[in-house]
Amino acid sequence: MRPSQVNRLRHWLGLHTRFWSRLEYTPSYESDITKNKVQKQRLGHVSRDFPITSPNTDVGEDKGHLSMSYEESLTTGDRALTDGKLDVAEENFASALREIHNPSKPDRGKEAECLSRLGDVYVKRGETTKEGMKFTQAAALYNAAMARTDKYKHSVTKRLQEIEQSFLHYTANLETKHVPPDLAIGHKKRLQEMRTRAKSQLEAIDQQHNPYQYDEDDPVMITVEAERAEAVKALFKNITKDRQSFIQDLVDECIATLGSPPCKYAFIGLGSQATELVTPYSDLEFAILIEEGKDNDDTLRYFLNLTHYLHLKVINLGETILPAMAIPSLNDFLSEDPEKTWFFDSVTPRGFAFDGFMPWASKTPFGRDQTKRKLPVSLIQTPAEMAKFQLLDVSVAEGYHMSDILRRVVFLTGEEAIVTTYMVKLNEVVTDGLLSPLLSRLFALQILEENREHLNSLEPTGQLLNVKKDIYRFPGIAIEVLALCSQISVASAWDIIDRLKAIEKIKDENATHLTVLTSISA
Repeated sequence: MRPSQVNRLRHWLGLHTRFWSRLEYTPSYESDITKNKVQKQRLGHVSRDFPITSPNTDVGEDKGHLSMSYEESLTTGDRALTDGKLDVAEENFASALREIHNPSKPDRGKEAECLSRLGDVYVKRGETTKEGMKFTQAAALYNAAMARTDKYKHSVTKRLQEIEQSFLHYTANLETKHVPPDLAIGHKKRLQEMRTRAKSQLEAIDQQHNPYQYDEDDPVMITVEAERAEAVKALFKNITKDRQSFIQDLVDECIATLGSPPCKYAFIGLGSQATELVTPYSDLEFAILIEEGKDNDDTLRYFLNLTHYLHLKVINLGETILPAMAIPSLNDFLSEDPEKTWFFDSVTPRGFAFDGFMPWASKTPFGRDQTKRKLPVSLIQTPAEMAKFQLLDVSVAEGYHMSDILRRVVFLTGEEAIVTTYMVKLNEVVTDGLLSPLLSRLFALQILEENREHLNSLEPTGQLLNVKKDIYRFPGIAIEVLALCSQISVASAWDIIDRLKAIEKIKDENATHLTVLTSISA
């Protein structure tokens, strides 16, 4: 994006530095933001773009000593696993992995040996505890091993099929026949076809609508730029529909095995799936709404099992990095000791995957486990309970990001009427109450405050930009703030712009500017 475009948009939206300086916030809120940033740093929160060296990796360490320690740890771990001492086995396999772990120059063969053995440990943990998460962690470990070498491909593929059967037996209490391997192959093929189709459409857009061949002050450039933005908008709407269809089919596949749900339900897409800015590589962020009056233990157990089963199928696409699985011996995100979060996965492809289990992520039905500062949260709720995340006291306690993400949702699969009920409950809190205008503006101000430091630094630097952090988020924040201040409840960023224009909150020219910027950043 040209620097002039960024500056022009900031002028159009009135987001000058003097605007930020007029915002007043309590010191306690600023303190919470600082604590959150420090916590992420201490938990090993790193950029997904730049590999780091493990805190325990000493490149200059004697290779003979390393090799001996590595082999000893594997041998001890193997013996412990045979004896059923799972904690000892995991500790030794993780220790062996840490001995040779170097993200900038990974020893893929040795990493695969360790990860495969850790997968064996987690299969045993799943069989012992009957927890669905243990089986998905095992599947992620096996897939990570397979991403590093073809040596174990046949045996690991067989283990992945066995994991699905074990999950159904131990966690879901179901007996099934052999799981055909072509299901996972078919899922991967369909995902690749989706990506190929999107790439082809984008290349066609670049050929048909290229505003950058004109001078910036040429009126033709403005027209072509707007036409390109509309074409990109159509592309993203198509990608969103493709992903919805893919997710819907995966869920239907799971339900066909698990049996019919105990009540009416709806999967709702969150984040970029809801705003229609999703790509074929984006994380899957979603929640589950269940029928009012049906929120009992049996219902919760069914939908947790359904989510685990769906997660297993998504993991077997091979694009889930290990830190997202929060395996304690590799990445203990609940520990305040940074040494406990040491494994950086620089090999496994990053793509279509569940949002991670990190405390600051967790935008899936599993929600978040209890931390030192916050109570556990489940994103399997009735419409009335899910809408309570918008209440001021709940928003403050949970952090405004949770209320933000649950305010813009889209139907994925299930009963669409339940989503309609949720939106009615949501609007009762956000737009219909006596305090709703104040509450909406408070949410908007909090979003601005959280991003003030970053947005104030939008100046030419001559450095490479992180597209998601430095370009993508700015128009998204601007549109979200305008929607809140105008009490617009639609989820799609493109539809918000159309609505702002329809109710004359912005002029046609500025609506075009917003569409163009969003199309560039997306």
